[in-house]
Amino acid sequence: MIKFIATDLDGTLVNSEGKIYNKVFNLINDLHKNGVKFAAASGRFYSQLNENFNSVKEDMILIAHNGALIKYSKNGQTLYANYIDKEYIKSVEKLKRNFGEELILGGENEAFVVNPSESIKKEFSFYNVPYIEYKSFDEVDNPVQKISYYVKDGIKTPMLDYLKENLNKNLQFVASGDKWIDMMNKEVSKGHAIKILQKKFNIEKDNTMVFGDYYNDITMFKQAYYSYAMENAPQDVKEKANFIAGNNNENAVYKTISKHMGFI
Repeated sequence: MIKFIATDLDGTLVNSEGKIYNKVFNLINDLHKNGVKFAAASGRFYSQLNENFNSVKEDMILIAHNGALIKYSKNGQTLYANYIDKEYIKSVEKLKRNFGEELILGGENEAFVVNPSESIKKEFSFYNVPYIEYKSFDEVDNPVQKISYYVKDGIKTPMLDYLKENLNKNLQFVASGDKWIDMMNKEVSKGHAIKILQKKFNIEKDNTMVFGDYYNDITMFKQAYYSYAMENAPQDVKEKANFIAGNNNENAVYKTISKHMGFI
């Protein structure tokens, strides 16, 4: 019996046009009526997720910044929050000088940037990311939960190898898209967030269903028997899941949940 469902957004619940199938919101309300917890687990900001699911009537769980923040959508109650030390941020900024990519700091609700390129501004516009420009990252006083590199021309293996060798050992990194490398504290992951919620609500892995399409979703797969990789996921991501769902452009998450729950 399914008691808890969590899904990634981009490439999973969201189609290639950045839209969520409108019937998903009714589905979430139906799940709530049946006592099933529902969570959105994303690398996105909390403010983005809250806006994405604004039409859902009931409180749902929002997992932002790859697990660095867990909050309810309606009442805003924080269930978990993890912040990056300023010294670690400085170490990542130093790497940027050799790494050569665009650096973004992620606060709870907005991005902090210095001299953002037109490319990153377009990304922010497409994903509706609020951002604040600074002359220097030293000016940022707000707590930071995630650090990201935006790689305009796409992530290459040598970049990942460089980070493995040089990234501050208190941090970890994960590719969250073909142009995005996210860095968080070592203990942070979507899977860790799922584990926190399973413990809070006394839910076992056998009663948990998760969906994802990329490398930052693999830790979630380890926390659920009903782990679904999307058809559009890289092959090595698919191999980590127990099941394969359809394509994100064919409303596969909606169809899989609805069928499993007997709603269709």
